[in-house]
Amino acid sequence: MPADAVPLKARLAAMPDAERERLLLDVVVECTAAVLGHPDVRDLEPDMEFAEAGVDSIAAVEIRSRISARLGAPVPRTVLEAAPTFAEAARALLPLSRGPRG
Repeated sequence: MPADAVPLKARLAAMPDAERERLLLDVVVECTAAVLGHPDVRDLEPDMEFAEAGVDSIAAVEIRSRISARLGAPVPRTVLEAAPTFAEAARALLPLSRGPRG
């Protein structure tokens, strides 16, 4: 089965934390870029703050919704509110991406 066919949450659960965090960072940046209409995800640096990128409260809700859809699990509002940068958001998502015993 190709990696693309495996649900993201299952792929994440099988990865070491460092790889998991990198993939979660990609998800956060991709979802943010899509919501903000950035044509190139490279415009958004890992240490960039959501506010610096132009994320307001309405965009934050949409970003969280997209991340939840990608993960196949709800992302609590507080997870992203407590993380000012994309990299910190990826780290905050780590517990949600682990397997049942993670």
